[in-house]
Amino acid sequence: MLDSRDQEDREIIAAIREHKALLRRRYTTIKLDKPIQRGWRRFYTLSQSATQRKDHAILEEILRLIGSEVVCRNPDFRVRRRCRRALVEIDQPLRSIIAHQWDTRIMRPEWLPYFSRELLLARNLHWQPYWVFRQPSLYELRVERNWLWYFDEVDPAIETRLSELERWLEARRGQQRYDWLKGRSRHWIIGDTEKQRALRRLHQREIAQAYHDFPEVDPNTPKRRIRLSRWQTIVHLFPRRSPTSRGTPLRTEPVRVQLLPPGPFSTHHFSTNLKGTSLS
Repeated sequence: MLDSRDQEDREIIAAIREHKALLRRRYTTIKLDKPIQRGWRRFYTLSQSATQRKDHAILEEILRLIGSEVVCRNPDFRVRRRCRRALVEIDQPLRSIIAHQWDTRIMRPEWLPYFSRELLLARNLHWQPYWVFRQPSLYELRVERNWLWYFDEVDPAIETRLSELERWLEARRGQQRYDWLKGRSRHWIIGDTEKQRALRRLHQREIAQAYHDFPEVDPNTPKRRIRLSRWQTIVHLFPRRSPTSRGTPLRTEPVRVQLLPPGPFSTHHFSTNLKGTSLS
């Protein structure tokens, strides 16, 4: 026999399945009798010198993979960034192929002379290997009018039902419950919790108080040196815990922190100032 919780879970699963099915039927594509222009389209094509090469067929195949396309309202492709008055041209480089995608999907030996393996900084701020095209001058940008031949029509009945399902799921936290039932983690969607934000604010207040009371620290307190880089905004203090009896909360002892200019650590800093303590 199902309890109230199981019955609610089944209703949430049915609502999400209906929501996904309605999303697939949300738009109806209609072909227009006459095309309409919506902005301008900029894309890569073979340059005049590349069309006369013997390997122009290979260059066209590579262009289908690494070519990019940008649509803009202005024909000069200049926009304002972050509500600024200055106009900046949209950057449109050729695409780079990530290493594992080349090894698993592409793997064309005849393309290897046209690419070089390089380390590029990805969006996650990690250096990753990519295959980069060696001669971008073989391709050039071309601007044309962006003609639309198809139009997506929205069904009002489906939109009404979608809004009802979204309100019903939001009131019951249905999407979070559905992800939990499926074993999915939502930390990357939700972000920091209220407890984590409160702890961060507490740590910032403690750091500000430590800066304020820095001259009152006992000179005999062990000193730990921290180097700052231009990217670091918060100095992390590593307080030393005093041994206490079992069941008693740990008390923190003041720690003197000496800020050093950017550069590599020296080994004698750890041996003389940390007194055998290692940073982890």
